[in-house]
Amino acid sequence: MLKYLSGFLFFLISLNVTAQSAASPKIKVLLVGSIHFTPSTQDAYQNKVVDVRDKERQKKLDQMLTQLSQFLPNQICIEVPTKGQSKVDSEYHQYLKGQFKPGTDEVDQIAYPLAKRLKLPTLTCVNYRGSFDLEPVNAYAKANGQTAILKALDQFASRTMTGVVDVQEKQSITDLYRFINSKEELRKNASIYTEFATRIGQGSNYPGTDLVANWYSTNLHIYTNILRAIRPGDKAIMVLFGYGHIPILKHLFESNTQFEVVDVSDVLKK
Repeated sequence: MLKYLSGFLFFLISLNVTAQSAASPKIKVLLVGSIHFTPSTQDAYQNKVVDVRDKERQKKLDQMLTQLSQFLPNQICIEVPTKGQSKVDSEYHQYLKGQFKPGTDEVDQIAYPLAKRLKLPTLTCVNYRGSFDLEPVNAYAKANGQTAILKALDQFASRTMTGVVDVQEKQSITDLYRFINSKEELRKNASIYTEFATRIGQGSNYPGTDLVANWYSTNLHIYTNILRAIRPGDKAIMVLFGYGHIPILKHLFESNTQFEVVDVSDVLKK
């Protein structure tokens, strides 16, 4: 009897959860993978340095911002550590008053002007800087006859970055962002870790796998910071991050039934 009663209670709970899910609309999330306008010193493979402050590039950037603004996010989450929130609050408020001179990075050139258009009170800092040390991986590969994997990784990553730079030089910034956020380019970015790095190691040694685990951990912490930032009433959020983070973040949000991941190509249209 107890067995059947437990099953019935589980059925009722399931119905209640389903009803609540149906009653609560999913929060839309737009994961915008970005190049770093001012490349990070931590990135092994970098895009071409670009200063978008000249008149023509500002015009093209403005066109992209117009499309992004139509998504109407309640929050814009940016690649700044959570401890930097007060600094960003201060800078953004100065920016709104015309008292802050924007730098060249994507926060200043995309996030601040977009938030201003949307009349957002501030931006949301959600970055987490985890451990990502390539040296043990390189050292192990060189000492254990696995340099061919390193060479293959380097060739693959270099070809991938060459493709990004080519689009960066020949097409508009909107086209570039559509390109780096495409399914194929995100898959290529993820495969650097899953196809190559994880192969470094033998027996009980997993230096490549440990590196990838740290990268996943970093992105899990970022994901958690975003979840913690969600407020009652938020209907849509935009996340602006280096596009290397996007494959993992996308998987995490797609596995969370409270969210609907919106494709960048549905917002940045040709």
